[in-house]
Amino acid sequence: MNTFLSAIFLTFLFTALSPKLLWAQGEIPSSAEEAGEHTNIREVLESEKKAEKLIRETTAELAGNEGLPRTPLQLVVVMVDAFERQNMERAASYLDTRYLPEDLEDWPATHLINALRIVFNQQNIIDITELSDKPEGMSDDGLPAYRDLLGFITKDNGEAVPIYLQRIPDGQGDKTWKISNASVAQIPDLWDDLGYGPVAVWFERNLPNRTVAGLETWQLIAGFIFLVAAWYLSLLASYLLMRLVLLIPNRFPLGIKSFFKGSLRIFLFLAFFRLLMDELGLSLTARVYLNSSGLDYVAFSILLLGAISLLRDYNIRRLERAGNLQYVALLKPFTTIVKLVLLLVIGLIWAERAGYNMSTIIAGLGVGSLAVALAAQKTLENVIGAITLYTARPVNPGDLCRFGNIVGVVEEIGLRSTMIRTLNRTMLAVPNSVFSSVEVENFSHRDRIRYYQHIELQMVTADQLRVILGRLRGLFLSHADVMQETVSIRLAKVAAATAVIRIDAGVRTTDYQCFLTTAEDLNLRMIEMVHAAGAVFSGPGQVLQVRDFYEASDEKMAEVHSQLETWKSEEKLPFPDYTVAEKAALRGAIELPTREQKS
Repeated sequence: MNTFLSAIFLTFLFTALSPKLLWAQGEIPSSAEEAGEHTNIREVLESEKKAEKLIRETTAELAGNEGLPRTPLQLVVVMVDAFERQNMERAASYLDTRYLPEDLEDWPATHLINALRIVFNQQNIIDITELSDKPEGMSDDGLPAYRDLLGFITKDNGEAVPIYLQRIPDGQGDKTWKISNASVAQIPDLWDDLGYGPVAVWFERNLPNRTVAGLETWQLIAGFIFLVAAWYLSLLASYLLMRLVLLIPNRFPLGIKSFFKGSLRIFLFLAFFRLLMDELGLSLTARVYLNSSGLDYVAFSILLLGAISLLRDYNIRRLERAGNLQYVALLKPFTTIVKLVLLLVIGLIWAERAGYNMSTIIAGLGVGSLAVALAAQKTLENVIGAITLYTARPVNPGDLCRFGNIVGVVEEIGLRSTMIRTLNRTMLAVPNSVFSSVEVENFSHRDRIRYYQHIELQMVTADQLRVILGRLRGLFLSHADVMQETVSIRLAKVAAATAVIRIDAGVRTTDYQCFLTTAEDLNLRMIEMVHAAGAVFSGPGQVLQVRDFYEASDEKMAEVHSQLETWKSEEKLPFPDYTVAEKAALRGAIELPTREQKS
């Protein structure tokens, strides 16, 4: 409701303040636009500084001297002084009112001079240092000797109306300079085209006439009203646009709402305020201040930054849905860098448009950037290392890896360092330049876990070893969690009184805890088989033998010999192995209890 009322109020305000539904001219004349574009705040400030100094000096020279002005410069100086003192009668006295048309009788001289001041200032900034300070005026301007050109005012139809200064008799035997009566006769037409509406005129005449940055008192008050109205208009416009966009099916409604309620709303607020201010009939000085204030650049910066954030958040959701979480951590700092570069470029463009020489600043930035690059060499190396890690993707967040002698889970790959949660639950920060330049073992990318060890047995007979080897091979080939094609069990070597058996097999899992469960089962079964064959485990070191060497019982040895006889009859000695059919028959023969059975 507040937004609706504010819109009605704004429409009423526009209707009241101008017969054309605008406060001032419907369109800024092309000459004024070009002047506003090519004039910057630095030039205005320098011009004002020179003008203030010259006005002060000239005013001091003219103090108490009647019958002036005698030169075009003196005329402008005394008129500016009269305007600043709000002495409109004195300012009107510098109009040449001779031989004016009869239709100007309804125009008081004070209204004429004030109207000329308003429409002239809308398109011109007088550089009084260029005015002639000679009684005869400018002699090489192609005009009659008694006339000088002050400037042009362009009407709505494109007609350029010159404003002349003219040297006329002062009635005391001398001559003085005034605004030409030919130009004075044009003032009513110029006002009809470029002047204010009736309500604005009333405010301008009845409010204290103070000027701040080219804005008069009533324009400052209207600007405050427009500031409030622009906010409510932006609320309404952003809401309607948001509802319109949300009619399109999408997977990112919260991000769209945030963009429309944040960045776009502020952009529309500043844009509406800027457009409304352009309808106040501002002087060229005020427009230059407004253009150079950077308001437009701030609005577009907010819009672009919001769009970049919206695009970033959308891509984060898309990457998360696709499972590419490794790019999410890089996307945030990358967009931050893009935003900073964008703000720097916009700032340089604004400063250039405001009239400041950017070549020196850019050169300074180049030298400063080199110094920063040298000082931040390690930081740049880490950033490049981060890019390498994200493009080559040796590890991803969540992967278990080994870096040197450190084993842990990668938690985050930042711009400076990679964070690793070690097995001791400590957090290790490794610089990206180091992490990306050395070997990294990624355990999470393996397709199986290797079961590898050497078991050492006290020396037994060769027949016992043959039986143990055969039974171990049968164990691993028949185990449901062991990959048959990876099984390799051999008597690797005989060291002193120890037989070393090498066991190598792949366990069908990538979960380390599942692997430990399988390894535990295999180890227990191996212990049973070794002891069942009458053998004893040994280990490294020296053994002092104080009794006869261990011998298995007759019963165990009989069992061993029986097994050997069977293999001999099947021609599987000296090293029994299994055929493809036998391996297929053994696959999964050892059934493991399920969780339901255990419970």
